[in-house]
Amino acid sequence: MVYIELLPGSEPSGERLLDELASRALTAGALRFDVDQEVQRSNFYVLIEIWKNQAAYQAFTGSATTQALLTQLEQFLIAPPDERDGTLIEAGKSAGAPARAGEIEVVTHIDVIPTFLDQAKPLILKFVSDSANGPGVREFLLVSWDDITNHFQLIERFQTRRTFDLHVSAPHSVQFRDSLQPFIGAPYDERLYTTHP
Repeated sequence: MVYIELLPGSEPSGERLLDELASRALTAGALRFDVDQEVQRSNFYVLIEIWKNQAAYQAFTGSATTQALLTQLEQFLIAPPDERDGTLIEAGKSAGAPARAGEIEVVTHIDVIPTFLDQAKPLILKFVSDSANGPGVREFLLVSWDDITNHFQLIERFQTRRTFDLHVSAPHSVQFRDSLQPFIGAPYDERLYTTHP
């Protein structure tokens, strides 16, 4: 997962480069490469990538074509790309079909206080399981950051903003947030994106 912050107003040019990067990644062995735009700040993007293996990823990032695209992108950035590599540890629901326009992608960061990992992790796993078959849920994944195993990301996709709102207000979601709160060391960081197929 990579966070991209573009200069305000440069979204059309920056997005074109991100789309080209995604297209090239998919031909180079990426199983998934989404370019999603944040709802609250339209100049913020998240790239959600899944690669078949490390070698394919390294070949892509090291290629002259990729480096040229990243160099072109630099003129539109207000901060360096923020890469957060992770490992899938639970797929409550994995979308078989690609994203459709109008869907909502949600990336939630959960930072568990290390001494509470054994109490918090089962709560998170149960939340993934309980949420997977909710109305309008297209995808619900749990990722653990590489090398920082008390940091997690939920990757969720909903058919509409309304189905997302129903999810966060569902009793199991409210109960999860109440139960998890004593174990987290940072705010529950939930970011909404529009899918960009």
